[in-house]
Amino acid sequence: MLSETSRVADELLSPSADRTARDGVPRSHLDALGASGALGLATRNPALLRRATEIVSAADGATWFVYAQHHQPVRAVAASDNRILRDRWLTPLLTGRTLSGHAISHLARPGPPAITATPGRYGGWTLNGRIPWLTGWGLADVVLVGAVAPDDRVLFALLPSEDLDAPQAVHRHTLWSMAATHAVAVDLHSVAVTRDQVVSTARHEDWLNTYLHHNANTHPAVFGHLRATTRYLGRYEAFKGWADHATLLADRLRGHAYGLIDTRPAHEAIEERLATRAAVVDLALRSAAACLAASGARAMGSDTTAARLMGEAAFHLVHGQTPRAQHAYAHLTDVRTGMP
Repeated sequence: MLSETSRVADELLSPSADRTARDGVPRSHLDALGASGALGLATRNPALLRRATEIVSAADGATWFVYAQHHQPVRAVAASDNRILRDRWLTPLLTGRTLSGHAISHLARPGPPAITATPGRYGGWTLNGRIPWLTGWGLADVVLVGAVAPDDRVLFALLPSEDLDAPQAVHRHTLWSMAATHAVAVDLHSVAVTRDQVVSTARHEDWLNTYLHHNANTHPAVFGHLRATTRYLGRYEAFKGWADHATLLADRLRGHAYGLIDTRPAHEAIEERLATRAAVVDLALRSAAACLAASGARAMGSDTTAARLMGEAAFHLVHGQTPRAQHAYAHLTDVRTGMP
């Protein structure tokens, strides 16, 4: 399975990555990943999904981020008590015939809820508010939407994308990095959710704790990005030593980051996880900056590989960022000791 994913990455994603960054991620990229089996890994061995994530991220950061949106809905549907929902959607999601996105990160933000869910008749709900960030618009067939419900609960519903595409409802984000990911905000005006579309409900506090614990870990995509930057630097004689040293440090950090995930309960070693995450992102930023230096003034062109890698590194810095992650990055002290 991973060999086929690697083939797609090497033969399709990587050669077109700079063009994709300019023109946008095409659905054909996701269909090819689906045919390789990469869209069905969310319910498999986590180590397998990590390896696939690194492969896709190393080839094309924008395609990776659209690809990454698919996994949370798959896990949510697989774990749902709603048998009708599972029977309808799980197999198409696992095979990649149906592509999904998700809009749930706003549930972790402080302040008034971005989206509210009001109970209706026959187990249904009504959604109102604004999805502040939805990736893969125009590509995803269904979207997992999270909303704040009464009694400190959150509701998760799987909705066809066309149910969200009301006139004047979609607002495209203007991004200087990862613009190819089709990111939008979407206004929801009394969007109906039937009982058959309800994935689950949970206590908001319980969901938030799980989200924050998971978010403290280093994302495998950053290691994929590091593979891309060190591969790029290896083309330049003056930077081969940097590339070799960065590869060694990335391997050491990878072992530590994945060791924390695999051997410690999710609620333990949070500060250590955050410090490791900060160190990996810092290394990614510095390696991407080295790509700019190696490439020279021509890297100022927005359609160059070095510029794309720098933008992707900056995205990894802010992706899923929380106040605690900001604090960990602000207090880095020893990550630079391993680099020239």
